[in-house]
Amino acid sequence: MTPNRNNVAQEQDILPNFLIAGAAKSGTTSLYYYLKEHPDIYLSPVKEPCFFTFQTLDLPQQGIDDHKKFYIKTYEDYCRLFQGGAGKKAVGEASADSVYFYEKTIPVIKRLLGDPAIIILLRNPVTRAFSAYTHLVRDNRESLSFEEGLASEEDRIQRNWQCMWHYKRRGLYYKQVKAFMNAFSRVKILLHDDLKKTPMAVIKEVFEFLGVDPSYQPADTETQYNTSGIPRFKSLNNLFLMKNIVQRTIRNTGSFLLTEDRWVKLRDTLRGKLFIKAEMKPETRAYLQQFFREDILNLQELTGKDLSAWLKEK
Repeated sequence: MTPNRNNVAQEQDILPNFLIAGAAKSGTTSLYYYLKEHPDIYLSPVKEPCFFTFQTLDLPQQGIDDHKKFYIKTYEDYCRLFQGGAGKKAVGEASADSVYFYEKTIPVIKRLLGDPAIIILLRNPVTRAFSAYTHLVRDNRESLSFEEGLASEEDRIQRNWQCMWHYKRRGLYYKQVKAFMNAFSRVKILLHDDLKKTPMAVIKEVFEFLGVDPSYQPADTETQYNTSGIPRFKSLNNLFLMKNIVQRTIRNTGSFLLTEDRWVKLRDTLRGKLFIKAEMKPETRAYLQQFFREDILNLQELTGKDLSAWLKEK
């Protein structure tokens, strides 16, 4: 049970007034780091606290290495994430699973935060599914082919595997987005393609949405964070995955010398160079485009966004 904010919040508590609610593998990590540069914006030092989903999931989940997923578990620890946000106009966090679990997360968000501004980044669900797959391959968790993973999805869901394994179901955005638009008064829908092609235009749009100075220009809008791909050299890629004293020493040293954010930028840039860009089979892409077609058309009507490219992307 999550607490009711009216019962537990103290006068000094600082809580988010905006959330980047998803979707996963759609650029939420990059947007998080771009927005962090603005002097009037404070984002939690933990990019994905996943506090709202922790309140609702049946844990532990049963997929490969699902037990390693990090969650902020208590209201008190969640509040501590935002202590540095005093005096900032916009205070937020970026848990990319919030939108997917909308039926359970929305009541918790409303009870604890009231009516925060919501940002939802969406990506072509076909390429999002493949990116989620290569993300799990990258992390040595997925051993099946993409087609086998798609065929195994419903069984994995039934066996309570983490939502990163929900390749198709997580890309059915229409009901997710509609629920957030109905529940909250300010919802901004953004597209991954726009963030990638014209990042400054999208960032300025977000600044205006959050009520901070839109003329501010982040120093870096080129770095792509948390990219997915097939490792070219598995042994080198494994260096980024090890959870031991060597890895912790490298991370702590890098963070100390460069600051945490600069270390993450360097790490993700170096790691990205290790990946081979994987290609989806044409017949698999055609199948997924047909699977998502009705949902995309409904989403297009709901949001007013031109999603025609999603229906014909090659």
